[in-house]
Amino acid sequence: MLLETVFGLQVTWASALTYSILALAAGYQIFKIFTRYEPVESVLGEVLKEVAITAVVVSAVLYWSHELINVQVSSPQTVVDQLQSVAQEAYLRTVKIAQCIANIRLSGPLSAYAGYAEAKFGIYVPLYEQAVWMYNQLAGLARFLAEYGGLAVSLGLAIYAAAARRIGGIAIGAALGLWIALAILAAAATSQVKYCATQKVGKWGDDFHPFIDRGCDDDLLRSLKETYCVDYTGWQLVIAYAWLFLFIAPAISLAIGYLLGS
Repeated sequence: MLLETVFGLQVTWASALTYSILALAAGYQIFKIFTRYEPVESVLGEVLKEVAITAVVVSAVLYWSHELINVQVSSPQTVVDQLQSVAQEAYLRTVKIAQCIANIRLSGPLSAYAGYAEAKFGIYVPLYEQAVWMYNQLAGLARFLAEYGGLAVSLGLAIYAAAARRIGGIAIGAALGLWIALAILAAAATSQVKYCATQKVGKWGDDFHPFIDRGCDDDLLRSLKETYCVDYTGWQLVIAYAWLFLFIAPAISLAIGYLLGS
């Protein structure tokens, strides 16, 4: 909610606090510069540099405060939804496969066949279970950054403007680097997944029963090998993307932050 309009500039509580912090930081820096026993040209050069840095920081702070702090912004929520959709699809597939196996076990004399039916899904279920765990965690991280990432960037930029640039740079690099990496990961992962269970395609939308659906395992496997739902390689890539994110994104983010602060 807007506090007021000051000289045509729209001011919010977040930006007002940021302006205050940056103004104090810039004033402190200028005071330190003018108290040095140095030539006027050198002092003016330092002042102009601090003013320029502060101006750039103010612009960036206002932009990220508007884009990231507000949880209603569509872009952050889209990233969260994409990551969560991958976890949801994997979860529903494991549930449907388990339902099929459970009903075979309840099919009287045919229950001895359940172990063989379960083994048929041996290369699929581990991928789905790993995707459920990993993408639930990643969706949680994305949700956290969507809510608090803007605040982290704003504080990092304020610290950066106050000449504590190593700390501020690391905060900026970590928040922005992780968020950009998550957005890329979400887009890449969703492009590899076929939403068969979520959209209830074919047998993925059926309820299985003992005796009646004794061939449900073959029906599900056929859908994974011969129909729209052929995406085993895609799920391998989905898991690989998640591992690459866990190893590479933090390292690159911290490296960017270190470079910003150096």
